[in-house]
Amino acid sequence: MNKLKLFLIWCLVIGALTSCSKEADPEPATTAEQDYLPTTTGSTWNYGGDMPYTLTVTGKKEVINGKSFHEMETTQGTTKSKSYLLKEKGVYTGVGMQPGMGNVEITILKEETPVGKPWEQTNTINGIVTKMTFTIEEKGISKTVEGKTYKNVIHVKMKSTYTFMDLEVDAGVVSNYYFSKGVGLILSDFGAEGQVPLLTYDVK
Repeated sequence: MNKLKLFLIWCLVIGALTSCSKEADPEPATTAEQDYLPTTTGSTWNYGGDMPYTLTVTGKKEVINGKSFHEMETTQGTTKSKSYLLKEKGVYTGVGMQPGMGNVEITILKEETPVGKPWEQTNTINGIVTKMTFTIEEKGISKTVEGKTYKNVIHVKMKSTYTFMDLEVDAGVVSNYYFSKGVGLILSDFGAEGQVPLLTYDVK
């Protein structure tokens, strides 16, 4: 019994130093810190470029095709619009996040997809059959935008084609998107059409 008592006292005295308690364990990363497009209520992103805008997570939900999407509000000048985002097992699907696409669901990021492996999506938009091909070009890179360097960045390239008289025609649109883990979309690069960089952000 004396040996047992001594052992218990020893554990109590130096427990903090020898990790007898789990209090010293690091806290797990929050959901926002693990996301490439955080959806925590009140998070905001301010973007520049030719048509600057602000994106805010409202905290509201919208059920679309039986699934619960996070509502986001875009403010551009005096105009406000809504878009919606769903994340399922590292797959991010947006509604209303692409100009001119209306309420079409578009899978904009698959974070577990290997580099170089594309995914495609075909939709009829304004009566035109449009195919979008997404490819992860780079993973785990650093990217400097507006003088700030972001880490854990995924670079996604998107090409569009449309069908005309049963022929698939290149739409001539190549877009490059850069997502930083725990931050969100940091840069949209449309080539000759210009860029939309992230200026400031506040992820809650």
